[in-house]
Amino acid sequence: MKLNLIGQKFERLTVIEKVGINNHRCVLWKCLCDCGNFTVVISSKLRAGRTKSCGCLNKERIRDVIRIHGMGGTPIYQTWANMVHRCTNPDDIGYSYYGGRGITVCDRWLKFENFFADMGIKPKGLTIERKDNDFGYFKENCCWASMSDQSKNKRIQKNNKTGVTGICWHPQTKKYQASIRVNGKQKYIGLFVSLEQASEARKQAEQKYWAT
Repeated sequence: MKLNLIGQKFERLTVIEKVGINNHRCVLWKCLCDCGNFTVVISSKLRAGRTKSCGCLNKERIRDVIRIHGMGGTPIYQTWANMVHRCTNPDDIGYSYYGGRGITVCDRWLKFENFFADMGIKPKGLTIERKDNDFGYFKENCCWASMSDQSKNKRIQKNNKTGVTGICWHPQTKKYQASIRVNGKQKYIGLFVSLEQASEARKQAEQKYWAT
């Protein structure tokens, strides 16, 4: 029997219609949020309670956190907010690489106070890293790391033969081509004679575009 969620309500979302299947063969449902906005969610996230609104619920939580603890402008708060947004908000530019592929934030860390208690003050020049990229954000899987350390932990594309993220061999010029993804678009860095030069250019680009 085919699953039919039309008319059912999940937290703030009421399922309106089935709209298709994504690249991972997950059924997509158009939902109406209590706030009046529409959003599209896959079946598993609705039924498991992982997506509870169009994103308005998280925005309300963030406003409450700012009002309560007054840390809204601090680096550690920005790290937390960015982490939650890219895992829960389909409108976030990084969602397809995080929430869109099943990367989640543990329930405890949906509250800033708990995240801050577990991770402490953000060290200057470091960003949050997941030790295992196949799992989400929770205390045992996260640490503070430099961008160069993080680049070693990035997923490498299947067609990448160099073993270094963002660098491929360019057969026409017989050089190594470096690129980086910025705001959802691939940005060309340059062509380099050696893999070492290309790797260094890639690291510098990560510091420029990704250091948040």
